[in-house]
Amino acid sequence: MKSAKTEQIKIKFRLNQPKNDTKAENTMSTFFAQPYSLDAVGFYFDTLEAYTEKSECLLDTFGNLVEEFEIQFIDGDDCELFSACGMNQGNLATWFETIVDLSDQEKTALFYLSSVLGYSLENALNKLEDVNLSGGNLKDVAETLFDEFYLNDVPESVRAYIDYEKYARDCELGGDLCEFDFNGTTWTCTNASSL
Repeated sequence: MKSAKTEQIKIKFRLNQPKNDTKAENTMSTFFAQPYSLDAVGFYFDTLEAYTEKSECLLDTFGNLVEEFEIQFIDGDDCELFSACGMNQGNLATWFETIVDLSDQEKTALFYLSSVLGYSLENALNKLEDVNLSGGNLKDVAETLFDEFYLNDVPESVRAYIDYEKYARDCELGGDLCEFDFNGTTWTCTNASSL
């Protein structure tokens, strides 16, 4: 089994958004390691190194090393993503070594794959490049796509009769478009049926 540190993950995908390939700002988040043992007291941490250092020397009231923890997100910007990815003690290194360095768009794609489609964390990270997203609700995105692909073929005299709401509904029912909310923004996946 490869560690997250040695594993190279290609993360390239197209977005129908203004191009901003900068990485998300790494603001410090605060976590808490809650021991499953009732005879031990947990600890706060904000880096993988701090977690490792504190967890390797934590003893319960009987002097036994505490080995199992529930990892809780306490404060920061990525709580929704942390939960969607099912972060725990076993995959915590992936959070710190890979996920925190993703751009905002990549985090949105990861949320979609993990939360909406139910992909495992490893599979979601491997499919990031396949996700096409547009900012906005399903109807607005469907209207934009229709205009881009079909409007030139529609005679001017018929354009007033186009029902974009029905077109958007058909795209949703057909599985082609999927609307979801993440971090207070509405997004639409434009290739939902191919994922």
